[in-house]
This record gives sequence, structure tokens and C-alpha cells, in this order.
Amino acid sequence: MSLTVEKCLQAWNNSLKQMNAKADIIFFGDSLTYYGDFSTVFPDKVVCNLGLRGDDIQGMINRVELLKILEPKVVFLMAGINDVATCTLNEFNKRYEELIGHVKYCMPESDLICQTMLPVNNLDFSISCNNSQIIACNAEIISLVKFYSLRYIDLFTVYERDGKLQKSMTVDGIHLKPQAYENWFIELKKI
Repeated sequence: MSLTVEKCLQAWNNSLKQMNAKADIIFFGDSLTYYGDFSTVFPDKVVCNLGLRGDDIQGMINRVELLKILEPKVVFLMAGINDVATCTLNEFNKRYEELIGHVKYCMPESDLICQTMLPVNNLDFSISCNNSQIIACNAEIISLVKFYSLRYIDLFTVYERDGKLQKSMTVDGIHLKPQAYENWFIELKKI
């Protein structure tokens, strides 16, 4: 972890501690989480969005302490899209399992709910990962979730049509248009 990232994390930790901030629900993830307005799904709860654009699983492991400070009852985890094209399936599994372990260790009383990665559209957009990689990594996520007796939401199935994320749902082949989050919100309301 770079000195700049470490200092930033320390500043966030200190700020949250000083504010004595608490959250009922945390959404923890990368840019797909970052752009979601999840507070609309749970208007009667304190919702904190800890999505960070460009974050990978190791970056999220480094940020787990932020979750602990907020003492959430529920953590929705979305991770992996920034790792898919750069690591082997075995490496992905190890990283994701380490992330689950860190979250559960820091917050054993919180309900951890994992979410599979969404499909991408690399037919209409030029992106570095593909759906066969995502399907394989999602299978690893589901296997880990079952091993640790966690709940999960299969967002890949929610968004996949004809083998890809529909062009009408995405701005760049990976990220959702604002109105496309509604499908995600419907799944969250089922929890």
C-alpha cells in the first residue's frame, strides 16, 4: 500500500471516529457500488456507501477498518470486477476469501451479504474483461459464500441478457446507467 493511500485511509478513519458516525447498512465495493444511490432502497435506515472507483479486492481489504468504525448491522459486498482481467482464478479465490475473512473478523456480528459481479458488454464496448471470466469468478464467490454460510444476491443473472449486459443498461460496457440500478434495488428489497 502506498504512503498516500495509507495516509488517506488514516484520515478517513480519524474523521469517522471523531464524528462518531454509525450506519445500519454499508455498501462496500468499487465504482459499481459508488454510483448507486442505495439510501433510496432503505429510507428508514442509515445507509453508508463505501464504494470507491477503481478499487480492487486488495484495496478493499485495506479499507475494512472503515467498516468496523461504523458498526453496521448489514454489509453488502460487491468486489472483483477490477481483478478479473489481471489475476488467475486461483488468485481471485484467495483474494476474495481473504476479503470475506477480514470483514467477518472485524465485524463478526454484522450480516455480510455478498453480491456477484454483473455481466459486462464487450461486444458493443472495448473493455479488458469478458463474461466467461466473470462467470468463473462468480462461481468462486458463490462457492465461498456457501462454505462460510453467507447470503448472496446473484446480480449477474439479474442483468445478463443474451450473454451480456444490455447496451441500454450501460454507459461503457461495465458501469450502469442511473436508471439501470432499479433492477439492483429490486433485488435488495427482497432481502
